[in-house]
Amino acid sequence: MTWAEEVRLDFIDLLLLARGRVVRADLVERFGISMSQASGDIGAFVRQHPDAMRYDRSAKCYVPATRRYRSVRGQGKRTIDALAQLAAAGSRIGWLP
Repeated sequence: MTWAEEVRLDFIDLLLLARGRVVRADLVERFGISMSQASGDIGAFVRQHPDAMRYDRSAKCYVPATRRYRSVRGQGKRTIDALAQLAAAGSRIGWLP
């Protein structure tokens, strides 16, 4: 797996942790990738962490599989750094559910 793929999987984890949902458009907007690449990244995340999230058909997004989501990719310094980078970049992705 490339460094870019790892960063996108960390971002999925971060969205689940901070916002409680993920859609393909989040990845497309943040990383400038195609919808099919975003689908592939979400699929890779699900394969690596099958019990971490599920698809909510009514909301049309991925949500944490459990009520109290805990980071599956490391809640430590890496997550804090990613949040700081998003804030510094003025990310247009809202954090409210």
